[in-house]
Amino acid sequence: MDTAPTSADGQPLGERGIRTRQRILDAIGRAIQQNGLRGIRLADIADEVGFKPPAFYQYFADIDEAILALCEEAGDLLPHFEIGDDDWGEEHPHGAAPFVESFFQYWDDHRSLLTARHVSIMSGDVRFQQAANSAFRPVAEALQAKIELAQRDGRVDPALHPVALGAVLNLMIDVAGMAAPALNRYWDADDGDDDAELIAAVSFVFDRVLGIEAEST
Repeated sequence: MDTAPTSADGQPLGERGIRTRQRILDAIGRAIQQNGLRGIRLADIADEVGFKPPAFYQYFADIDEAILALCEEAGDLLPHFEIGDDDWGEEHPHGAAPFVESFFQYWDDHRSLLTARHVSIMSGDVRFQQAANSAFRPVAEALQAKIELAQRDGRVDPALHPVALGAVLNLMIDVAGMAAPALNRYWDADDGDDDAELIAAVSFVFDRVLGIEAEST
């Protein structure tokens, strides 16, 4: 997050307060990872951090607000999509593979929290949708620029809206990252490299939409 942490009533926190707030977030993150959203109990969080449960409300209005803060932190870690052609990686059979691989790793590293964000979005909580939009904005802008360049070069149909195409790619890769474990079980992916086939498929779609020539294998 770019802004300094504040208390629940918007007051700046001192160094000790910032450390306590982060310990609360870390404890909630571990609880989500171990037991999912249903496994979060304020009493457990307070016991782990070392304060009485009412003290939690000095830092957050409720548990959802704390989870939102965690989602915003995770959003700052979302892989960047580079526009330059040199960033695609010559060792990959598909140009977008480096970005797609890093995105799948991002989902693996934060799966429980990102799933919680998705659940909150599906429940209609606009705060979590805004957090997701903010995280994806740099990626969306980079994709739009890449598509517009490909359209000017005649590699992508100029009749298609670059923002809409970029939005579709964003949605596709996020859903694919979320669904990867279930999809891999669907086709009995090899346990040694579960995501390889899915990464190749997503990279193929990215390359076609972005007008990238696939390298020969």
